[in-house]
Amino acid sequence: MTLKKTAAVIFCASLLAGAVSAEELTVDSAVQYAIENNISVKKDKITLDALKRAKNHSWNGVSPSASVSANMLFPAAGDARQYDYNLSIQGSLNFALSPSLYSSVKTAALNYENGLLTYDEALRSIELKVRSAFYHLLYELEYIELQRRNLETAGRQYEQNMKKYKSGQLSELDMLTSQVKYERLKPVLESAEITFANDSASFKQMLGLDQSAELALSGSLAAACSFGDISVEVDAEDTPVIRTGKNSVKIAQAALLARRFAAWGPTLSAGWTYGKSKTNIADDFSTTNAFSVGVSIPLDGYLPWSKGADSVASAADSLKTAELTLENSRTTLAVQIDNSVKQIRQIQSQIASLQANVGLAQKSYNMTKDAYTHGSRDLLTLQTAADSLLNARTDLAQQEYTLITKMLDLEYTLGVPFGSLGK
Repeated sequence: MTLKKTAAVIFCASLLAGAVSAEELTVDSAVQYAIENNISVKKDKITLDALKRAKNHSWNGVSPSASVSANMLFPAAGDARQYDYNLSIQGSLNFALSPSLYSSVKTAALNYENGLLTYDEALRSIELKVRSAFYHLLYELEYIELQRRNLETAGRQYEQNMKKYKSGQLSELDMLTSQVKYERLKPVLESAEITFANDSASFKQMLGLDQSAELALSGSLAAACSFGDISVEVDAEDTPVIRTGKNSVKIAQAALLARRFAAWGPTLSAGWTYGKSKTNIADDFSTTNAFSVGVSIPLDGYLPWSKGADSVASAADSLKTAELTLENSRTTLAVQIDNSVKQIRQIQSQIASLQANVGLAQKSYNMTKDAYTHGSRDLLTLQTAADSLLNARTDLAQQEYTLITKMLDLEYTLGVPFGSLGK
């Protein structure tokens, strides 16, 4: 199993609800598992559903209130007016309408719109984390493979040096030096494998998979970052941070309107009362049928030092703050995009140089190994060449992973589909 065909370590057991699956887990399928099973995503969906319910029921402030009451009073025992009593049945229906209803409906709609943005942000955030973690695991696998190959090479060199030492062709010091290097590489590989196991456990938790799930990561860093020069042609006003900022301004405007309605807006009230009552069994029921209409106008808000006036002023300050925050977000976004594009291009240039370095280091190691075999180079020179080759390969893998994460961060900032900028 080669690293590029399947960059994977196979874990045992089942993949979702005990169903065993041997299919390889690509970065896209990993994202799908996380969206369907991640606990944080499920919690965010509950929050969004609550906001949607609040929006759909935001008009309920206009619902009328109704009440029904019944009373019966009897005279005390032994009272001469034993046939006198009081019986009444009454019902009322009341209704109130104020300008605050409009602001409540509007605010609920804006809160739901903001909830949609937040939920979309949550989905993109989990996708960003999954993709970054996926490629980090690929990097760790590649690092483990490099360390394993380095260890195997050191082991073969040690075995060869042991034979040369026994035949008198090599000094004991050179033999021991190769043994020390071989033993020193063992804990390095073991530490890398433990780190990979721990990160894999976190990755499966992120995907909502059981810790005993069977995983096989498919892909390679080189393939993921094999794209040319990028150009950003996205409307900044349509990016997530700007859309969220605009919605925050709208919410602040709605809050200011609500405070103004509460401080200055009149309230229209209407009520209807209907009842039957009588005080003697021989009497007929008397009827109460009344309808009332009223208008109340708050005066507190017209006083500049009142709580109502202060509330309006505070809401106006919040609106100004939201507008300034949005303006600052526009400037910050422009700078962030420009810096990200420059960093990506710089890393691409570095990767090209590192790829050339790997080729040179490989050629140098091969030549040094042949020279060492023929006795024209010492062991230290060979070990130095091997270390240079390992470092060159490791540096290349690190920069490939860095390029991938920078690209993911830029796509996340722009709000475009992941992987679209590299096409």
